[in-house]
Amino acid sequence: MMAAKVRVFSQPTCPACNDLKEYLKKKRVEFEDMDITASKDAFNELTKVYKVRVTPLLVMGDKKLIGFDPAEVDKLLAENK
Repeated sequence: MMAAKVRVFSQPTCPACNDLKEYLKKKRVEFEDMDITASKDAFNELTKVYKVRVTPLLVMGDKKLIGFDPAEVDKLLAENK
């Protein structure tokens, strides 16, 4: 089974966003960085599809995780291998 695609909705001024992206890089997890300040489509997807107004938002398959909690990220990654 192929692992679910990982997407991170972020913005440059968000320390937790940068922490999450660095954590994923250290774990060698490929992800798509969805910068909501650079892309109106990314912002609209964050607010309209996921009904979220904060970053970071990690989306993997049909699961989402708001904020950065290493234990929760590990749990989500393990569930979607």
